[in-house]
Amino acid sequence: MDSANPTQRPVTPDSSSGKSARDGWAAVLTAATLWGTTGIVFHALGTSGGANAVSISFLRLALSVPFLLVMARIRMGTWLAPLTMRGFFVLIGLGLGMAAYQLTYVLAIERVGVAISVLISICGAPIFVALISVVWLGERLQAQTLVALVTAIVGTVLLVGLPTEANQNSHGFWIGVAIAIACAVCQAFYVLAARASGSVCGPMHAGGIGFAIGALALLPFGLVEGLQLSYSPGGWAMLLYVAAVPTAIAQTLFLSGLKGTGAIGGAIASLLEPLVSTVLAVILLHEHMAWVGVLGTVILLSGIVIIQWTPKKRPKTVATSSRAPTHTTTEPTP
Repeated sequence: MDSANPTQRPVTPDSSSGKSARDGWAAVLTAATLWGTTGIVFHALGTSGGANAVSISFLRLALSVPFLLVMARIRMGTWLAPLTMRGFFVLIGLGLGMAAYQLTYVLAIERVGVAISVLISICGAPIFVALISVVWLGERLQAQTLVALVTAIVGTVLLVGLPTEANQNSHGFWIGVAIAIACAVCQAFYVLAARASGSVCGPMHAGGIGFAIGALALLPFGLVEGLQLSYSPGGWAMLLYVAAVPTAIAQTLFLSGLKGTGAIGGAIASLLEPLVSTVLAVILLHEHMAWVGVLGTVILLSGIVIIQWTPKKRPKTVATSSRAPTHTTTEPTP
């Protein structure tokens, strides 16, 4: 007679997706940290070398291309990647999005100052990413993502601070606000194009080709503005640092990390950039951070933690039936 003995066997979920998400968050947050170092470098270049912002933006993209292509050659074994027509248009969008973001950010700062430009462009980008993802791409905006988005934006506003001396009655002020909003939209399209580039080619090839296109798009503006190419050895060293670390390496980390975080998550995590810039300014330039900025720092970091938080799932158990071996004996018939 067969006897069935039900046993409980734990079922552990596949950890590959969790590891991919953790790696993605680590890559995007590292990229945002590296981006935060550019403010100090740009400040030093502007005060010592007299460089204009358009020249710095052009050289940042142009000089990053050799670094990215060399990285691709070492890592992937090829200088360039084969592209379909769709893939080429995605990388055009990537490059133009970065170029337009750089240019509109400079134009906004000239009209409304750094504080308003940072508030509108950096805080507005995750909002536009979320809106485009929901309305255009049909993604669902989960409650956790919405809470993290609002929390991170509130923290960034408190960290940067609301300007009090802006002349809101001037015509140029509202033009500057419109340009800052356009900057946020351009940054959002860059994030979405970066997310789409993951299915086109590797992040180093995508950055190298895309930023070459972006540099070409910025070149006419640099020629009109006056392309500054005369720097001291220290100035060129700072430009090479910006091209290699906060651009080539950081963008590679950002493009690869978006596979694990998604576009909205990556945009929220990128809000770490102004926090790093502020901390470096306090340490290196001896700027003062008020208690409101400290509160904003805590709230901003809380938003970044919320978007990453995932509840631990208990391993499921399923009942399995293990049958005891059956021993049959044959008795001789009388």
